[in-house]
Amino acid sequence: MKFWLLPLLLLTSAAQARVFNIQKETFAAYFLVSGGGSAIGTEGLDGEASSGINYSGGVNYNYSGEFGFLYSVRYLNFRFGFEILKPSTLDSTANNGTADLYSANSQILGYVPKVGVEVNLQSTASYRSFISATAGLASVTMKNAYTVTADGQTAFPGVADHTAESKGSGTSLQASLGYEGNLSDTTTILVEFGYRQLKIDNLKYSKDVTTFSGAKSSGDAVLNTSGEQRELDFSGGFISLGFRFYM
Repeated sequence: MKFWLLPLLLLTSAAQARVFNIQKETFAAYFLVSGGGSAIGTEGLDGEASSGINYSGGVNYNYSGEFGFLYSVRYLNFRFGFEILKPSTLDSTANNGTADLYSANSQILGYVPKVGVEVNLQSTASYRSFISATAGLASVTMKNAYTVTADGQTAFPGVADHTAESKGSGTSLQASLGYEGNLSDTTTILVEFGYRQLKIDNLKYSKDVTTFSGAKSSGDAVLNTSGEQRELDFSGGFISLGFRFYM
């Protein structure tokens, strides 16, 4: 017997031994990206100054990236992940009906550790469809940079260009319908259509700042001009595309 053929035969046998079957796979690492609608609009700026001010533009889209791992049994899949949530940046101009008072750049960023469960609706060796529900605790930061015009300096004496930073938290809930299919070897592709519910209603300033409504200290609640808590509503539909790598 030619012994030099033995390693080749062993490698060939090992390669043939692993036949992918999604119904029998247990552990997977994954990542995915998502995009969808957002209800934030101009909420990050509303009520910062006096009433009667209108803002141009709005935050209309949420984007996110998520990574984590999956534990799968016959009919259920348990997802443990970490999501980075980034709504679109808002560049806006504040106008009181007669003049532009200031411009604003609003950037929002969120982090969401989350857990979820998927219930398989249909499954074969190479693909499955499922419904899922996830929950997580979102931590959100908001940074609003204001540039005051000459008309703005007249309307708000003593207020110069400044940046207001704040942070808050809230519960993120998601539900989706998904499809997962074998792409190559032990890698699958994932597509999801779903809806996110997330409202942040406890924003507080994270740094001292003098803004249009006066001096604010770190820890003060972020309020609008009527004294109500300012809210950010990330709720909206989304679509996700991702990959899973089974071990």
